[in-house]
Amino acid sequence: MKLREGKIRYIIMISVTLVLFGGFIIALMNLQIGQGAYYKEQSEKKIYSTETIPAARGNVYDRNGRLLITNRNGYNITISKAMFVQSDQNQTVLELVDLLDAYKTAHSDTLPVSRTAPFSWDTSTDAKKTAAEKLRKQYELKNDAPAADLIKALCEAYDIPKAWNDTTRRTVAGVRYEMDLREFTMSNPFVLAEDVSIDVVTAFSERSVDYPCIAVTTGAYREYVDSTVAPHLLGRIGKIYAEEYADLKEKGYLMSDLVGKEGVEKAMESYLRGTSGSRLIERNARGEVLDVQTISEPTQGNSVILTIDKNLQLTAQKALERTIRSLRSEDDIDDANAGAVVVVQVDTGETLASATYPTYDLTEYTANYEALSADPDKPLFNRAFNGTYAPGSTFKMATATAILQENIITPTTKIRDQGIYKKYPDYQPKCWRYTDYGETHGNITVSEALRDSCNYFFYDSADRLGIEALNKYCRQLGLGSKTGLELGESSGTLAGPEYRASINASWYPGDTLQAAIGQSDNLFTPVQLATYLATIVNGGTRYKTHLVKCVNDATDGRTVLDNQPAVVNELDITDENRAAIMEGMYLTAAEGTAANVFADYPVHIGCKTGTATVSKGTANGIFVAFAPYDDPEIAIAVVVEHGAHGNTIAPIARAIFDEYFSVSADQGKQITAPDDPILEAEKEDE
Repeated sequence: MKLREGKIRYIIMISVTLVLFGGFIIALMNLQIGQGAYYKEQSEKKIYSTETIPAARGNVYDRNGRLLITNRNGYNITISKAMFVQSDQNQTVLELVDLLDAYKTAHSDTLPVSRTAPFSWDTSTDAKKTAAEKLRKQYELKNDAPAADLIKALCEAYDIPKAWNDTTRRTVAGVRYEMDLREFTMSNPFVLAEDVSIDVVTAFSERSVDYPCIAVTTGAYREYVDSTVAPHLLGRIGKIYAEEYADLKEKGYLMSDLVGKEGVEKAMESYLRGTSGSRLIERNARGEVLDVQTISEPTQGNSVILTIDKNLQLTAQKALERTIRSLRSEDDIDDANAGAVVVVQVDTGETLASATYPTYDLTEYTANYEALSADPDKPLFNRAFNGTYAPGSTFKMATATAILQENIITPTTKIRDQGIYKKYPDYQPKCWRYTDYGETHGNITVSEALRDSCNYFFYDSADRLGIEALNKYCRQLGLGSKTGLELGESSGTLAGPEYRASINASWYPGDTLQAAIGQSDNLFTPVQLATYLATIVNGGTRYKTHLVKCVNDATDGRTVLDNQPAVVNELDITDENRAAIMEGMYLTAAEGTAANVFADYPVHIGCKTGTATVSKGTANGIFVAFAPYDDPEIAIAVVVEHGAHGNTIAPIARAIFDEYFSVSADQGKQITAPDDPILEAEKEDE
């Protein structure tokens, strides 16, 4: 009986096995024969995507065609949306970042939170502050919410595994956030890493089978012929900020595009930006690229030609730095730390050079941003266009112009310097030359007053003129107004009742005396001082100061923009009055406060030194000059913070004149220490 039951079980097991095996055979036959064609088609199914081909930006040249900024090709690691959505996205991101880290290569991540736990908000830039505010609002976090709360919210939104450690989760969340921020779509690949090394390219190419979403693409990157030349003028490009995108999107920008952030790169963005192309990418289901078809070719941006002369620019930069370092080391002026110089063409308003010190290297901007922005000497600040300074005695030509044109005096009128101006009982300023022994400048003309920097002369004549008339001429000369530069600039401050009223303060008669010698509330930029001087010496025509000479099409050289000289204002200074002012400036160079620098200079120049007291530390040194004296071509303005005197910084202008007029080192008088008491004039100007 038991034997029979065993046989029955055996037969049943064999039968079940045969049935199951037969079922598998039938199923396999159905897959391979019945539906084989279908599955073969699926395995070979093609995926198409359209991608943008970024255009190279236009080149930037100096006035003589010397290249300043161009482009070079670099490699990017990009992620394709079509293949990325088919992967374990968080795991893929983590592995890709780990691979980049192995080659010490940074990845795209602007999340305003520190990279490692414990987390803190990163609001080191305005863009990051704005991003942090937007994220707090988006994820309904309180204003004082810790950064860890944002990381938690992002991890939940992107379904990032809780088992991963905090730093890993933050890393992946940062990349996923960046993908959303850059509008990662089928037609807009995400750039995970920019401008990577060939080693990184090789590493990712070897893993293309493991990561079908990854592609190595080329991109155009800014290349500076000399990254230390005029960084404050040339500026930089960078990624689009979220708050910028609303306006830029309407102009056809993608969130992944680069845009001018500062300087010429920003001011001429519409010209420098090229036209992007597009291509059709064909892939199989494994992500392998089968074909690439170009739909439209990208077009490079226009070429921008600047008014600056590269050689003169370098000369200005080196002379400014050299002089400031010399003041600190040789003259023991320890707080001399910064300054600016501007050179303009007298009859066009073209900016030939503009230097700011301290400065920086454009290629190191990103890597050194935190240190640069925290530096108390503010190397990122464009002092030439945005720094505002009391002009000191360099303002006296403005006063001279007004009193001559309004017939308060004539070029031959003499005013007796009485040492102390006693008209107002509550304010009786002294001329610098006045001593306890009653020494003064005596009877002098306006030209002599400029040469000797006689304060009394300008106190008396300006008091008779009045502040309203004085400021009428100042405005026509461009003081207290923007010059017209394509880049951002400060308008400065013109002292007077109007400004005092804006700050709810009163204007007193004594303030006019101070304003007349370049003090009171007067604050002007170096570029304003250069423009104002150019206006006087050319006879009264104030040109729009500009930095861009023209724009040419990169493909055929056709002129797109021709920046011809533009007249802003005409002040009809009489030849007689102009000659008197220029004579005073010539005498300043030949025998006055700048004689130790220019007395025997082979090119006759006109100049004026100035010293302006500041609230703390050594006074600022101010110097303005033009040349040649008999037919002015260029005007220069120099400011050195805590530079002590205008005379001490005059060598900066001399170096520029040397370059411009090709004066050799052995020509003219060597610079020596001053021994003329007139050089002390500026100490007491204020």
